Amino acid sequence: MRKPLLADRVVQLEHVVREQMAEIDRLRAAIDQKDAEIVALVDWIAGEKDALSALQAAYTDPRSTPTNKIRAAASAIAYERSKPASVTVIADFRSRVQNARSRTLELRKQEWTRQAPLDLDAPTPPTILGSDHEGEALGPEPAA
Repeated sequence: MRKPLLADRVVQLEHVVREQMAEIDRLRAAIDQKDAEIVALVDWIAGEKDALSALQAAYTDPRSTPTNKIRAAASAIAYERSKPASVTVIADFRSRVQNARSRTLELRKQEWTRQAPLDLDAPTPPTILGSDHEGEALGPEPAA
């Protein structure tokens, strides 16, 4: 009774090994196909003038998958449309402040020259405290 169990077990294992070998052969064929695709793709890219041409051909090819079209288009878009030029403004803040101060000083000098000169012999006007500048108070007398 023991021999038939062993024989059945050997038959089962042989069947499993055949299935595994068939799967290995199928996977090797798939790898060979992918290798051939890679070689064809590299040859195709090398035949193009530049990478942008290759990307454009990839996303316009009707045989390409939607995923490959999207990837190729996303990679190519940065090179198809020009970006606006960037403008860098360099301002020397110290010189701008110095120029503004000198312009202000010149304007003040012009204003001073337009004003009438001070008359140093003119009487001094009274102050808000009411003094006549000779020591006498003009307002109410202080309490005693």
